[in-house]
Amino acid sequence: MISLRKFYRACLPSRNERFLWGVVSVVTLVIVAVNALSILTEAARRGDSLDARTPWITEATSAVFIILLFPLVSWFVRRLTLDAAGMKKAVIAHLGLSIAFSAIHVAGMVGLRKLIFWGFFDSNYSFLDVVWRDALYEYRKDVVTYIMFVSLLYLVQALVRREEALQEGTRQTPDKRLAFKSGSELIWIKPCDFLYAKAAGNYVELYTANAMHLVRLSMTGLERQLTDAGVNVIRIHRSFTVNAECILSVKPKSDGDAEVVLQDGSKVPASRRYRAQLSALGG
Repeated sequence: MISLRKFYRACLPSRNERFLWGVVSVVTLVIVAVNALSILTEAARRGDSLDARTPWITEATSAVFIILLFPLVSWFVRRLTLDAAGMKKAVIAHLGLSIAFSAIHVAGMVGLRKLIFWGFFDSNYSFLDVVWRDALYEYRKDVVTYIMFVSLLYLVQALVRREEALQEGTRQTPDKRLAFKSGSELIWIKPCDFLYAKAAGNYVELYTANAMHLVRLSMTGLERQLTDAGVNVIRIHRSFTVNAECILSVKPKSDGDAEVVLQDGSKVPASRRYRAQLSALGG
């Protein structure tokens, strides 16, 4: 039992893959219920005599092997990349694997059905009449399931790689630029180009001399990255932080607040609560 658990963990090493397996399992069981009830309903409409247990057994035995085979498909998908170099190899491999998938599925469910029918009904279960015709019929259905599994797994892979790339991009790049996630894109700026930033809910409006970027990051997180990159950033307002090296002048107001003018002419409010930081600069 422990070895089997380790085997499936090796096939599904990531939380995303295990979650997807859970979703596939639940959907498959729902399909079992729908199909079994549909078969019973159709039999009742035709007036056929049908043991109510039979459709549940036939549908459930098929579902068991569909669910058990999903981790194996996941294992192969992680080893067959769909990039330009490996596309041809992956397509040929998946064609062969789809045949193996169908063969294992059919052999497993038929063997399990024979065992159940022999044990509970004391009868023999017969599946294939014309072998090539019935095998082709089953493969047509199984290849659709296989393609769906492979497509879902490649989609999850792509989403995970994209998220990892975006997270990696938030770190300082070798050429001393900083990368930030802006919508679905990554933007790079030189630390020295940073002028000021304004908090905007769950985002930060990051201003440089040439542009404004809406970055999904907290103000504290932004300040930490800029400080690590050597930028002298100071908070001058609950919602504003500036590059101290870009401050041109500070204009006090009668209410104790102030207005900070930057080198590009931008004017940023400074609250009295943060005047100490400006005073340290001579403001």
